[in-house]
Amino acid sequence: MKLKSTTMILLCTAIVGGVGVFLWISSQDTPEEITEQQEQVLKLFQFNEDQVATLTVRTPQLALVFERSKQSFPHTWRMKKPQDKPADEAAIVFLLNLLATTKSPRTLSVEPTRQKEFGFEKSPGNVKVVLKNKQTHTLVLGGQDPTESFIYAQVDPDLDSGQNLQVVLVPTSFVSAIDRPLTEWQAPTKPDQPAAPAVPPTPSIDPGPSIPLPPPQVPQ
Repeated sequence: MKLKSTTMILLCTAIVGGVGVFLWISSQDTPEEITEQQEQVLKLFQFNEDQVATLTVRTPQLALVFERSKQSFPHTWRMKKPQDKPADEAAIVFLLNLLATTKSPRTLSVEPTRQKEFGFEKSPGNVKVVLKNKQTHTLVLGGQDPTESFIYAQVDPDLDSGQNLQVVLVPTSFVSAIDRPLTEWQAPTKPDQPAAPAVPPTPSIDPGPSIPLPPPQVPQ
């Protein structure tokens, strides 16, 4: 009996241990899941372009507001400020694609007192988006890094928290995406159609003075 009891104890221990190992293995992320999580961490924002309802762009020269219209392409976006008119679709799509797909190769933890070193006191501009679910996200651009291949930026900064700033590196194409004259944010206007050439009037034909016809001859 003692042998059987010992065997049962060992068997139960083995079963419990096997279940524990199975649960531990099941809880581990697969390589695909780990890769997906890493990609999400590296992305600046976790939204898609079609989720954006409002876009605000501020530069030292301009303050612009765009809203997604109910119409389809080519009038998906409309400028609301500083003028109310159709927006240039290419300029909007280019900027939204950068926001939704850009991944940062590096993140720095910076003390708030060092903002000037990273070019944030003279920022080239910032972008704010409001999603359809009313969530807001902001990207503040700074100066170039020493390699001049990237610029510093802050993603959804909380300046009142007193904590270190999370500074990321983003492509310099962000600057060219927002640093545009007003005309490049507006939809191109259709060229005026040339006026149809005037048709010259048909010249009148003057038959000249009328010549009286001789009277008809009556047979005798």
